[in-house]
Amino acid sequence: MENIEQLLSRLEARYGNPEADFMARAGTMQDFGQAEVPIPVAKEPEPHIQVDLEIHTEDDWDEATEKLKDIQSLSAYISQSSYKDRETLLKVLRQYMETIDKKMAFPEEEEDQCAEIWLDKAQDILKKRFNTLRNTVHRMKQMPTFQQGLQQEIQKYFEGIGMHEHPFQEGDTIVGQEKWFEIYPSDNDNAEQNMKIKEIEMQPYYMTYRDNEEEDEEEAIKRFIFPGRAWVYEKKKEA
Repeated sequence: MENIEQLLSRLEARYGNPEADFMARAGTMQDFGQAEVPIPVAKEPEPHIQVDLEIHTEDDWDEATEKLKDIQSLSAYISQSSYKDRETLLKVLRQYMETIDKKMAFPEEEEDQCAEIWLDKAQDILKKRFNTLRNTVHRMKQMPTFQQGLQQEIQKYFEGIGMHEHPFQEGDTIVGQEKWFEIYPSDNDNAEQNMKIKEIEMQPYYMTYRDNEEEDEEEAIKRFIFPGRAWVYEKKKEA
């Protein structure tokens, strides 16, 4: 008569070992799970930094130029005033508009540098035409109420373009800040006054823009400065 071990051996030979087969299959499944390639996780895109001027296409260029031409509020303020030389100021604005129409054509061959080219053109026109108006307003001492209102309209116009005023005060030291101004020297014998602002004719403005040729998001953000004008104390030159 066969014992228990002999019986189990005979049954295993005939029917196999279900427990061993199960464990073998479980081990295979476990190995397969460990070798499975992980599902790649999508990389978060770099945050898009907001800028004042971003030009990639001709439509972007035209949109920025339309803002440059939006002088309706400024023109209306002058037209409705009692300022005796308002027609002279309106003529300056008309010449400004005519120059924009002539000079602000889209540069089809330089699409990669749209923002820089737009700013170069706009700065040249602002400097040659619009600064005439700003300088006139600065010297308008006989009508302080009209002058203040006109200065506010000019500031609103610049904000509409996307520019921000970077205000200075008379008495501020200009050392390290020269890039903000076209500087006119004023002879001075007081050493403590040297390189301090005597008078500000026009405050500077700035604008952030995107350089299309830079791939890195942070490096692509640049600052454009539209300088103001200031008289600055300087040591009097010896004869």
